Amino acid sequence: MRSLKAMLAVGASGLLLAGAASAATPALAVTDVGEIIDSCGSQTVCQFDGASITNAQALEGSLPDGVRVVVIPAPDQAETVPSSTIASQFKSATGAKTVIVIEDRSKDRFAVASDGDAKAITEELYSQSQTDGGLAVAAVEDTLASGDASPGADDDGGFGGALLGGILVIAACLVGAGAVYVLMRRRKGRSNSEHVAAMRLEKELAAALDGEDGKFIEDALEKLERSAAKYPDLGPLLMAMTQHVSELFVRVHNRGTDQQLRLLQAKYKDTLSKLLKAMNDDYYGDILANPQYWSNPEQRLAEVGMAIASVDQQAVENIRQVNESRDLEFKVALDSLIKTVNEAKLSDVYTDREE
Repeated sequence: MRSLKAMLAVGASGLLLAGAASAATPALAVTDVGEIIDSCGSQTVCQFDGASITNAQALEGSLPDGVRVVVIPAPDQAETVPSSTIASQFKSATGAKTVIVIEDRSKDRFAVASDGDAKAITEELYSQSQTDGGLAVAAVEDTLASGDASPGADDDGGFGGALLGGILVIAACLVGAGAVYVLMRRRKGRSNSEHVAAMRLEKELAAALDGEDGKFIEDALEKLERSAAKYPDLGPLLMAMTQHVSELFVRVHNRGTDQQLRLLQAKYKDTLSKLLKAMNDDYYGDILANPQYWSNPEQRLAEVGMAIASVDQQAVENIRQVNESRDLEFKVALDSLIKTVNEAKLSDVYTDREE
């Protein structure tokens, strides 16, 4: 098979986004899963940090035992911890049987960790085609109930798991007490304005992805984010890549030309199309499930990871090109302003005075 990395390379020169000067690498934000756990406590449905669903109260009384729902704000473009990781760590710490994380967006997204079939639950949630994630969860309650794992002979098992998880969380907090304190102080200073900003960013992305190619890219990014939940080993790579690609389109839409945006859409349509084929169940999924049927399965799996990393690196490089082009405009303007100020004379201000 031809190298996926070579097939998915997006040429920087072909994007017409070249400029001059330097650009800073985007800062990375960190999701404090421990704070989410502390904030949610024993709530069956937890709406964290201003995020919400329409039927939270109704779900509280109807979810099967052991199922928890956590609603979080849409991750910003620099987010590094995927929702699938939040679901997994929340489940481990609380002893829940199934944890569904809902990203509060204009069309909500999901991540699931479960003692049962997390992949099947995730696919059924998306198949409901509900804009509000809470309504989708309500629609699959029967599936959640039927897939409920037996608590076992020892009724204290759940309590023991929760106790052990709590001890581990406390230990982790003690080890990094100083860092956690700083993070919590910063987090407490946040307000719903961040949630509003995230929603605004998503609307900007929708505006940048208009037209047939744009719609394809939007759908492709959603499918790849679902793959991040299905394949935790690729989760961080896929989430970082989709977020950087999204950020790229927003920036080009706001700062570039329509021609640049159309060319960018065409390039990434081709790139993401190939990546989706690689992530299909009949390729990556089948290699994971049936490596004995494939030659060099480990190399093939590694190639997919390298391909994702290559696309991610190219998206970041393209963002830098956009920034450099913008930076050049500001440098020219500032240089002109500085020159004007330096050459100004007192008589230019006070016309009644001589030099």
